[in-house]
Amino acid sequence: MLATRRQNHLNTVSGRFAAANDKSIYTHGKPGSPAPSDTTVVRKTVAPKRVLLIEDHIDAVRSLAFLLEDMGHDVDYAINGYAGIEKALQFRPDFILLDLGLPGIDGFEVCKRLKKEPALQRARIIAVTAWSQDEHRVRSKAAGCELHLVKPVPVRLLEDLLG
Repeated sequence: MLATRRQNHLNTVSGRFAAANDKSIYTHGKPGSPAPSDTTVVRKTVAPKRVLLIEDHIDAVRSLAFLLEDMGHDVDYAINGYAGIEKALQFRPDFILLDLGLPGIDGFEVCKRLKKEPALQRARIIAVTAWSQDEHRVRSKAAGCELHLVKPVPVRLLEDLLG
C-alpha cells in the first residue's frame, strides 16, 4: 500500500491506494485540523479529461496535478500567462484551471486571449485563485471564466466539475 501526503500553503490532501483499479480515498482540510469523521471517495468511473493548469506557484501545480492525474485525467501545466496561452493551443484541453495573479500578463487577460482562439472554443475556463473579492469575480466573468473558485478548492468540487 502506498501512502502519500501533499500539502500546499493552506490545504492538505491525503490519500492512500493499493492498486490502479482500487478507489482512492482523499480527505481535505487545513493542516493541523482534526481528521474528518468520514472520507470522500474521489475516483469515479469517468472519461479522462485533458486539464491545463496555469499557475505560477509550482508547489500548487504539483499538488493539483498529482490529484488530477490520480483521478485519471491527462494534465499539463504552464507557470505564466504567455506560456499558458501557448500550451493551451498545443495541448487543446477540455478544462483550463487558471490562476488570476500570474506574472507577465494576468489571468484576466489570458482568459480573454484564450476565448478568442477558435481551437479552444470548447475548453471550459475556470478561475482558481486566492482573490475572493466581488470585484475579482465580476472581472473573471467579464473576461470569460465560466466559474470563479477560491483556493483551496474542495476535492469533491473538482471531481464534480471534471466528471
